[in-house]
Amino acid sequence: MNIHFNDRDLFEKLKSATLAKVKVGSHMYGTNNENSDTDYLYIYATSENELFSAMQTHHQLQFKEDNIDYNFVSLHNFLKNCISGDSTINFEVIHSGELNGTDLDWLSKYKDSFITYSIIRSYLGLARRDIKHYFKYTDDYNKRKRLGHIVRGHIYAKEMLNESFDFAKANAEFKSIKLDVSDNKMLRKYEAIISVNRDWTTKHFNDKTLKYAQNFEVKAGIELTKELCDFCKSDVFKAKQKILSDFNTDAFIESFENWVNY
Repeated sequence: MNIHFNDRDLFEKLKSATLAKVKVGSHMYGTNNENSDTDYLYIYATSENELFSAMQTHHQLQFKEDNIDYNFVSLHNFLKNCISGDSTINFEVIHSGELNGTDLDWLSKYKDSFITYSIIRSYLGLARRDIKHYFKYTDDYNKRKRLGHIVRGHIYAKEMLNESFDFAKANAEFKSIKLDVSDNKMLRKYEAIISVNRDWTTKHFNDKTLKYAQNFEVKAGIELTKELCDFCKSDVFKAKQKILSDFNTDAFIESFENWVNY
């Protein structure tokens, strides 16, 4: 969930403390058109105040201006939410190649390790949620948008279950599918497939025949943690982190108790 803020000084500081800036949503999938919104994800050097806080949340910050959404997530929350499955967008950023050439390009070497039972279940769960909310919409544009989320989530999960996930190829497959909202046949087709895949995933996880870790394979997790620790001691990270030396965590603490207020 996003915590909205309008403090321009904080906005500028977060941008200056950013380690990687990525266009997300349809622009990252290659499905954008003239009606598409522009959304950015900024991954910033986690402030000491956040790291040392007694109360940790998975929320990120959002600043809106000129129909553009600027989303800010700390490096540590970015990784935590990706590993837990709380943010499939973070998983997509790692697999998209958009981190190449940034201060976080080293994360790309671990991209296959982020394919886990938790992330597959997250995609299938989000697809089921979108199926449930599909009928809230009465216009074809929003129905097609929702159906697109369902179909793409299915494709991603399917390719991971087939041990052949490739971000670009998965998006190419999605773009080749015509989304039909003239009746509910296509929706019901994917609802049935997703239900089968959820049951299959759970069964194979429980009988230990799913070829993925639940959260993160131990050896890769040890290596990732060491590299993260080394990076957080680097001059690059420390210089960015210093920009947020007076970071106010009150909004995070508020959300820890009362969820997110809009």
